[in-house]
Amino acid sequence: MATTLLGLPGLRVVEVDVEADGGLTVYVVTSDHDARCPECGSRPGWVKDRVESTARDVAFGDRRLAVVWTKRRWSCPAADCGRRTFTEHLPALGHRRRITTRLRQSLAAAIADQGRDVAEAAAAHGVSWHTAHTAFAEQVDPVLDQPPAPVRVLGIDEIRRGKARWRTDPDTGITTQLADRWHTGFTDLSGDQGILGHTEGRARADVVAWLRTQSPEWLAGIQLVATDLCAAFRVAVRAVLPHAALCADPFHVVQAANRMVTKVRQRLVREHYGRRVRKTDPEYGIKRLLLRNIEDLTDEQFDKLWNILADHDHLADLSLAWSAKEDLRHILDLRPNRSGTCPTEAEVADRWDALLAWCQANRHIPELANFRQTLTNWRQEIFNTVLTGASNAGSEGVNRIQKLDARAAFCYRNPTNQQRRARIATLRSKRRSQIVTRSRKRRVVEPQHVPG
Repeated sequence: MATTLLGLPGLRVVEVDVEADGGLTVYVVTSDHDARCPECGSRPGWVKDRVESTARDVAFGDRRLAVVWTKRRWSCPAADCGRRTFTEHLPALGHRRRITTRLRQSLAAAIADQGRDVAEAAAAHGVSWHTAHTAFAEQVDPVLDQPPAPVRVLGIDEIRRGKARWRTDPDTGITTQLADRWHTGFTDLSGDQGILGHTEGRARADVVAWLRTQSPEWLAGIQLVATDLCAAFRVAVRAVLPHAALCADPFHVVQAANRMVTKVRQRLVREHYGRRVRKTDPEYGIKRLLLRNIEDLTDEQFDKLWNILADHDHLADLSLAWSAKEDLRHILDLRPNRSGTCPTEAEVADRWDALLAWCQANRHIPELANFRQTLTNWRQEIFNTVLTGASNAGSEGVNRIQKLDARAAFCYRNPTNQQRRARIATLRSKRRSQIVTRSRKRRVVEPQHVPG
C-alpha cells in the first residue's frame, strides 16, 4: 500500500518516519534486479557496497516528503570494461539528483504553465531559487531551441526592457540618458508558435542579424511582414526579405492620424488663448471625442463635437484635420476582415487619391502637410494592409503577455531569463489547447494576392 501511494516506479517502500516538523521520510529500495552496466551493458556481478541517496519529493498533502534510497553498488564482471563499478539508477530519480523527476516537472509546470514567479514556486516546493530555475530551464529549453516551423505572416515589434534611466548633472543641470534597453520580438502571426525569438536592440542591424540566423528555406516561406511605422524595421525587411510584402499595422496608422489631430488642437488653443486648454474651454470637452471612431459616438456626442467645431471659427483647421483622419479610417475599412469582401487595388487607390487631394488642398495646416508626407512614404505598406487584412495585433498581444509576466516577476535582471520566460509564456495558450476541447474555427475571407 505504501509503495502504491508513493508512486515512484521501480522503488519499493520499506519504512516511513514522521519527523519532528511533521515532514515524512520514506526509505525505499529498488524493486527489481534488472541492473545493467551503463558502459558495456553487461549484467552485474556482485554487490560491492550499499549507499544511501536522499532526494526531495513533491509534498504529500501538506507534508514535505523526503525519499531515502538505499542503492546497491555493483561490480562489472566484463574484463574489458573500463567502468569497474556502477550504482543503480532510475528515471524517477536521476543520477546525482537531489530532487525527484516529478518534483522537477512540478516546478517547471508551476513556472511555465501557471505563470508563477520562480521565487514563489521555489518557496512553495521547499527548494532554492536556483534549483527551481534550473528545473524550469531544463524543461523548456529543448522546446525553445527547436527551429521554428514555417511562417507565412511574420510580426516584428519592439518592447522596452524596464524603464529608461537618466542622470542630471548637479552643476550644469544637463540630463543625460544612462540606459534605455529594448528587445525586438519576432512573432508568428499565422500560427500558434508565439514569439519565435528576440534580439537585443531595435535598430536595423539588430533585426537583420536575427533574420540572418534563420535558414534560407524558412525565410523564403514568409509572405507578409507586419510592423508599426518604424523605418528601421522597413529597411531591415527589405534587405533580408525582398520577396515579402511589408504591411503597416492599421492601429499605428490611425494612431499617427490621431496624433496629428491632437497637435493641431494644441496649436490652435495656444494661438487663441495663449495658454494650454482648461476645463472651461470648449476644446476641452471634445479632445477625447476627436480621437474616437465616428461610428462609436452616440448622437449626443456627435452633436456636441459637430456644434463646437462649427460654432468656433478658430477651430476650422481642427475640423479639416479631423475629416482627414476619418477619411483615412474610411480607407482602412476596406480591409477584408472589416468589410467581408476582398477590395480591389482600384477601389483603394480611389479613396487614397481623394485623401491626398484633401490634404493637398489644406496644406496650409503644417501638421496635415507632414501627415500627408508620412502617408506618401508608407503608401505601399498601407495598400498591402488594406488588400490583405494583415495587422500586427498578434505582436501587441504577446507584448502585453511579456509585460504582465515581467510585472509578476518584479522585473528581470538577466535578459536571457526574461526572453526565456516571455517566449514560454506566449506558448501557454497553445499548451492548454492541447488538453482542452478545441474551439470552433471561424471562417475568414481569403486575402487577395499582394501586388508587386
